[in-house]
Parts: sequence; C-alpha cells; structure tokens
Amino acid sequence: MMEILHRKSWESNIQHPLVIAYYTINTPYEAEAEVLKISLESLGYSYVICAVANQGSWQKNTQYKSLFIERMLEDYSNRALLYIDVDAIMVQAPILLDNLDADIAAVHFNNSKELLSGTIFFGGTLASREVVSEWISINEKYPEILPDGRLAWDQRTLEMAIKSIEHCSFIELPQNYTWVTELTQKECPGLAPVILHARGAKKFKNLIDGKDGYAFD
Repeated sequence: MMEILHRKSWESNIQHPLVIAYYTINTPYEAEAEVLKISLESLGYSYVICAVANQGSWQKNTQYKSLFIERMLEDYSNRALLYIDVDAIMVQAPILLDNLDADIAAVHFNNSKELLSGTIFFGGTLASREVVSEWISINEKYPEILPDGRLAWDQRTLEMAIKSIEHCSFIELPQNYTWVTELTQKECPGLAPVILHARGAKKFKNLIDGKDGYAFD
C-alpha cells in the first residue's frame, strides 16, 4: 500500500522532471523526507513523496524502489521523472536534466562499473518502462543474492535490467548528481554536490533489520 503524503507542483517549471521519492513508515526515513521536501521547494521543483509500509527488512525496502517507480511511470506518463532517495538533499538545480533526451540517466561511482541508484532520471519512454519491468523481474528472481555471489542490491539489479534492454538510451550523469557523503568527497575532492546523498543506509540499515551499530564502512 502506498500513500501520497507530500505533493507540490509549479506548472511554470514543467521543463523540470517531476521529482519522486518514497519512505517507509515508522522508520527514521520519515524525517529525512521533510528535509528533501524543503530542498526541492527552495529550488522550485515539483515533487511527489509517498509513504509506504515497511517491507520487513532494509533489503526488501530498497528493492521496493522498482515497484514504486513503475507506479509513478504509470501515474505520470506525460512527464520525465527524477527519482531521488529520500535521504538526499537537492543542493543545486540539476539543470542537465531539463528536456534531457534519454530513456534513463544515472551515475556510475567514480567512473567505475558500480551504478548508483540514488539519483535516476527516467524519460517516461517505452524503453524506460521496459527497463523498470525487467528490474522488477530480476528483483523477484534474486531477492537476496545474485548468481555471482554479490548481494542483490537494487542498483545492481537495475544495472542488469538496463543492459538487458538493448535499445535503451542511457546517459552517464556527472558524479555530483549522486554525491555521496564520505565517498564522493574522498574520491573527488573539491567537487560541489548537486544532489547530496547522506548515506541513510549506513545509519539506518541495521536499525531497520533489528541490529546494532552502523552498517557499511
């Protein structure tokens, strides 16, 4: 079940993609949503932020991302969409995305093979919807572990989905469109964030999974 709790629209800025995000009820991500909302309003971006039920684990909550985006692509089929993790802050307007001609656009961390799914542009095209449909299927097939033994994080299953749709037009975004606290500032010193991601997973993953301490390094 999904409930839209925050919506704001500026029709004069229709050239901007519509920002979409979600958070799980009764988790610390509720407070993060308020911060994201303020940053979007300060820069004049329309947004839809939804509350969803806790799926039972951090892994399941993150894999819900594909289902959420599928719903948004259906509900706002006439708009380009910009998905942002709810623990992010829009620091500067991501102007490269205005009227961007692409099916999907995102960042690979420090030009590596690791796709980052905290900021994802969807062109609202048939190919973008095909990718999301395939993403859902891959998540269902590999809910925990990928065939190569890696954890089935949502960004990894999204990368698999993008590669499976040969006619998908993918554009690589600059590193500061998914600027990650501790990580990007270490690898790319001096780079100013456009969309800053606060690594909520590090702070909240173990809490949601009923464990102690921070997750990840």
